[in-house]
Amino acid sequence: MLSLLHHSNLVNLIGYCADGDQRLLVYEFMPLGSLEDHLHDLPPDKEPLDWNTRMKIAAGAAKGLEYLHDKANPPVIYRDLKSSNILLDEGFHPKLSDFGLAKLGPVGDKTHVSTRVMGTYGYCAPEYAMTGQLTLKSDVYSFGVVFLELITGRKAIDNTRPPGEHNLVAW
Repeated sequence: MLSLLHHSNLVNLIGYCADGDQRLLVYEFMPLGSLEDHLHDLPPDKEPLDWNTRMKIAAGAAKGLEYLHDKANPPVIYRDLKSSNILLDEGFHPKLSDFGLAKLGPVGDKTHVSTRVMGTYGYCAPEYAMTGQLTLKSDVYSFGVVFLELITGRKAIDNTRPPGEHNLVAW
């Protein structure tokens, strides 16, 4: 699927190799790692991201999601938007990565795709988790969780926090 999608905020698939039962995907190198690496469990000598960089990352991730939802045909539901799947190049330019759970979205007059619930706890939209009905709005919920992470610096799920503060959205 990723080979058909091209946008400056999606990681670029350079090539692949299939040899027997072995499969290898080759992506562009993202030297600054993931957004998660810059938000959580920072070493003492590492400065937190400044607000301008955080907002640049949020805007870029939103543009990538907009492309998947509004410009790809048919639309694509990413289904695994989280801080560890937003990779950063040398200028903190964000790119969505890991399309292993992505699904083609509803077409025509359909409002959702029914599927087995997949995704990461803490980022998964509650209505999708309860019904298995996947919509573009499921990704928007996940984006909101990532945005909360960017604003607060907290993890989506953090069991080291006091009771009632484990889940960032509920907090």
